[in-house]
Amino acid sequence: MLYISFAWTTDAFKVGVKHRTRRNWNDDYAKRFIKAFYNQDVIGALDKNFRFGGKQVGSLKLTEAPFQQLTGKMSEFDYKAEGLYWMEKQGIKIRGLTPGEFFENWKQSNEMVWVVTFVKLENM
Repeated sequence: MLYISFAWTTDAFKVGVKHRTRRNWNDDYAKRFIKAFYNQDVIGALDKNFRFGGKQVGSLKLTEAPFQQLTGKMSEFDYKAEGLYWMEKQGIKIRGLTPGEFFENWKQSNEMVWVVTFVKLENM
């Protein structure tokens, strides 16, 4: 089974408001998730990576094949889809920044990342 770790957005995933994530994957690793999309595989959702003591908190299915995009192209839709709007309303900070500040810094980095869009299946 493939897994995605959500770390600081775990709560947004668990309440069902996060349905998109962006990753700095190499192409070979990303191809595993593209294959998982076409096979309709279930992917495990982790609160943090297993090697740091993470545990599975749910499952998801991809709703489209992962694709690459520059973070500078992110929109208001992405702000909400990443769970950041919900986190802002909860008063949650990311690395000492408000979600809005974090998002703007992320956009300005204009890095190429893999965009992963999904639907949450369950909580554990």
